[in-house]
Amino acid sequence: MSGGKELRCLVCGGRALIYQPYLGGYLCKEHFVEWFEKTVWETIRRFRLIEEGDRVAVAVSGGKDSLALLSLLSRWRERLGVEVFGVAVDEGIKGYREYKLEALRRLAEELGVEVYVGGFREYLGFTLDEAVEVLAERGMEFTPCSVCGVFRRYIMNRVAREHGATKLATGHNLDDEVQVYVMNILKAHLEGIAREGIATLSGEEGLVPRIKPFYFVREKETLTYALVKGIRTPFVECPYVVYALRHEVRHWINEKASREGEFKYNLLASKEALRGLIGGGGRTTRRCLVCGEPSSKLVCKTCLFRAYLDREYAGRVAEKVAPLWDRLDRETRSILKRMLKE
Repeated sequence: MSGGKELRCLVCGGRALIYQPYLGGYLCKEHFVEWFEKTVWETIRRFRLIEEGDRVAVAVSGGKDSLALLSLLSRWRERLGVEVFGVAVDEGIKGYREYKLEALRRLAEELGVEVYVGGFREYLGFTLDEAVEVLAERGMEFTPCSVCGVFRRYIMNRVAREHGATKLATGHNLDDEVQVYVMNILKAHLEGIAREGIATLSGEEGLVPRIKPFYFVREKETLTYALVKGIRTPFVECPYVVYALRHEVRHWINEKASREGEFKYNLLASKEALRGLIGGGGRTTRRCLVCGEPSSKLVCKTCLFRAYLDREYAGRVAEKVAPLWDRLDRETRSILKRMLKE
């Protein structure tokens, strides 16, 4: 209620469900779902994110965004003329990941889609819980979130590629994008800003091109859509979120947006303008000397973090790069030097 009057949909006058700041009014359940699906569909078509004949892997974590995306794309399979399946990563976070994976498996069974899971243990030899113990022993020089993010992207790409994906769709929404943008600004990470667009369609060999169909919809909208559609996910939070810079950035952005309705959209617009100025994306031009996966450097970030966490792997990395030591970047040499001294 507002001023004693029931809030109404600006389209049909029906009972309001959600306020849309850029529309200047509310939408009912029916018109919100219509708006949401039309927005995602037009995003896919306008930016040519998916084309007929694609085999689309949907990166699913078991959270609301990725489950909603898997649901939508699986329903649109025939309309788009594509195959759809899910790929997930099991980091080995006890008390969290098993519940999310169970929600994913239930939905996948309802939708009739396959889901392939790659685990940290399988691809790296340890779980994230075990990795965090090592990080803590070394004073949390790297946060669990930064390490996990690198490993997740590495495994997700490998699983998608191993199952013949031509596109890897992620559930990143507008909130995710502006949060990463602000974090990249705080770190003066221009390369990250250039890379983080709606799609990376000029993928190098070995890298499955990534797309973001939810790029223009807010987190609140994906949550509302998931609830309306009966898509359920356990309300459990990753125990390592407290270490994330993103947690503070999200709070600040949401506080600003509560007073300035267009704040998030303005952030996204400024990000796209800046990407246009600095040039988008930079192509991968080599393979990692250690694991052979695509990398922008001689040693990929995954191998670098594995070396940091595993002394035996550090020795393997050092042996591979020894003849090219002078060509390594400062970060790679610094981490390897510390590891080899221990």
